[in-house]
Amino acid sequence: MKRIYTYTMMVLLTAMSATFTSCETTDTDMAMALSGQWQGDFGMYYNYEYRGRVYTFDSYDTDIVFYPEYRYARYGWGKQVDYYEYGPYEYQYYKFYWEIVDGEIFLTYPHAPELNTSIMDYHLTNSYFSGWFTNADTRFVLHKLVDFYDWGPYTNDYSYGARGDWYDYYDPYYYAPTRSDGETETVSTSEGKIVKRGNRYSETK
Repeated sequence: MKRIYTYTMMVLLTAMSATFTSCETTDTDMAMALSGQWQGDFGMYYNYEYRGRVYTFDSYDTDIVFYPEYRYARYGWGKQVDYYEYGPYEYQYYKFYWEIVDGEIFLTYPHAPELNTSIMDYHLTNSYFSGWFTNADTRFVLHKLVDFYDWGPYTNDYSYGARGDWYDYYDPYYYAPTRSDGETETVSTSEGKIVKRGNRYSETK
């Protein structure tokens, strides 16, 4: 009977060690699991005001990489690219800083402070990362791709990729503006502006 009990305890301990949410897991352990490149729905959005009307666009995919400041560091910096199927921007790119303190993951965006947040309720392994932001109630799900990755053109602090003719395509119930000669205008991103962005959340919560 004692042998069966010991085996059961070993199985439980092994399962706990595989998930980086255990009380015995250190911030260093979690930082080692977090470091690397991830992909998935990170729950990002932005509101865009155009000619008096505000549009909301949700990202469908995010590539994000966490670089440790040094080997086994509990903090570092990162790069994040959010991709959008609709709207005036195909992607938005940010640099950020991250830190793990007592199990809580803090994300700081120096060039987009409205995105600053932390992550407390999450599930983190070497290949899977899901949870909720403290300023949102939408669950994100990421899968690890590689430990480190060269992101090529993404070298600035903040940038975006514009998309043409998004207005007419996104909202078929509103006609695109026309010129006096009857031709449809091409909507430029310079005619509108982003009024809000961040992690998706429910307005009713």
